[in-house]
Amino acid sequence: MYYNFLNILLLIGAVQGLLFTVIISSSKKFKSKSNLFLGLLILGFSLNNLQYYFLMADLISHKTFFNLIYLPYASVNMVFYYFYVKTFLYPNSKITPKEKLLFAPFLFFFTLVIVYKGVNAFGTMSDGFERFFFDLLFFHEVFSLIFSLGLLYITFKIISDYQKELRIGNSGQINRNLSWLIILSYIGFGLCLLWLLALVVELWGTSDSNLFYYTLWIGMSFTIYILGHIGLYKFGILEEQKEIKSKRMKSAVKVERIKAFKTGNDNLDKFRNFIMVEKNYLNSNLSLDVVADHLKLNKSYLSRIINSELSENFTDYVNRLRVEEAKKYLEDSDYSNYTLHAIGLEVGFNSKSAFNSAFKKFTSQTPNEYKKKNLTEPETF
Repeated sequence: MYYNFLNILLLIGAVQGLLFTVIISSSKKFKSKSNLFLGLLILGFSLNNLQYYFLMADLISHKTFFNLIYLPYASVNMVFYYFYVKTFLYPNSKITPKEKLLFAPFLFFFTLVIVYKGVNAFGTMSDGFERFFFDLLFFHEVFSLIFSLGLLYITFKIISDYQKELRIGNSGQINRNLSWLIILSYIGFGLCLLWLLALVVELWGTSDSNLFYYTLWIGMSFTIYILGHIGLYKFGILEEQKEIKSKRMKSAVKVERIKAFKTGNDNLDKFRNFIMVEKNYLNSNLSLDVVADHLKLNKSYLSRIINSELSENFTDYVNRLRVEEAKKYLEDSDYSNYTLHAIGLEVGFNSKSAFNSAFKKFTSQTPNEYKKKNLTEPETF
């Protein structure tokens, strides 16, 4: 009864993954290089779970499973994840010849699996070759686990390096909250741990390894849900940010240009020029540490200057500027179709909740309430 319930969860996860794949591949809205790899990743997870559902639900025999259905998806799924993250963060990046070699392990194991199926279909299977094939399957699992961990580490480093790039004041970059990608990577490491436990139990044969494999597969089903929902949602937000930034750049001539501050307090002027004139307050990764490092000032000293001369702390000063920037978008009908989340990210907040909290602090209204009261209707002729 317990395993029947797990099989149902396994099937639900696989089916929802296939549905996500259809949505991604058939919708022009989601057409992009990163979503191509996202779709392939979800498809790989889904087909992997589906093939094991047929086996574990006793719908087919072990012999039929390996002769007709089984394919070595384990050696390619993290390759798709690697390329998904890379192309999501760097949309214009190209796949290098060396990176194409990441598909070599899957092609190798895939070829051997096809050979096994062919040998069996022609009735020329020997006991020795069959033993070799099943030893190879276990080796494939061990290799794929190590391979996946390596790719997860490399991908995690790509995300971390990208975050470091955003720490540098550069309002030309698109603000992104990458915490969801970090969490997704941690989930990947967790799945690998479950995978390792399942392999150890299977090798030692001290207890039933099926429970560990089921936990792994259900975890993959959960990951499919996250990938499908959050991945596509984040892509939509990113596309909105690109459009907002594009409109802003085109209307740059209309934007009020702030003159450089020259009040006589050199350090304060340098700070305000860096934040306001260069518009680094739009950088969601901006922090007092980053600013102090850039201006080559002591962090505590800079903090005292801000508090004494501007009568508010660093966070409030920056967030107030962001809120004022957000008001321009909320009042302009040209931006009325964009989500508050995208606008909040574009003006420098790293989450929707941070945007709402700061906006209400400085205006006593939520962004949505402010928009309803102040949105300028487009002129009609």
